[in-house]
Amino acid sequence: MKNITPGDALTARGEILLVEDSATDAELTQLAFRRARIANPLRVVSSAEEAWQYLLGQGPYAKRGATQPLLILLDLQLPRMSGIELLRQLKLDERTRDLSVVSLSGTTDAPAIVTCLKLGIDDHLIKPIDFKNLVRVTRKLKLRLSRTPPTTGQA
Repeated sequence: MKNITPGDALTARGEILLVEDSATDAELTQLAFRRARIANPLRVVSSAEEAWQYLLGQGPYAKRGATQPLLILLDLQLPRMSGIELLRQLKLDERTRDLSVVSLSGTTDAPAIVTCLKLGIDDHLIKPIDFKNLVRVTRKLKLRLSRTPPTTGQA
């Protein structure tokens, strides 16, 4: 099998894929990105199955083609296929095994985090994501995030 070829310019701009079934948590993550002035496109999908289709350019994403985001933020507690199951699938497939993945959970579920570490997770964040931890992870992973210039005259 060959590696995924980016389907469009999203990869060049450093797209971030958020796999999150909670609309509230997705909105809080988007707010953290805005507050951190991160300009990278943030694509939100609500299930592990949709994330897999998105990455491989299948189903509703077939016209766009496959893509490799700069980072995947992966909720561990997803319906049907769990985040851990998706992580296992990502790391076993040569087309996706080198993608940077940070797991997300609402608790410090030690067994789940240990499982993720054994599967090759890059880091773990507790939800809701805050600015300080977002910056820590991006520095640790040496990610090149696009920053928007600060706005003047606004708090």
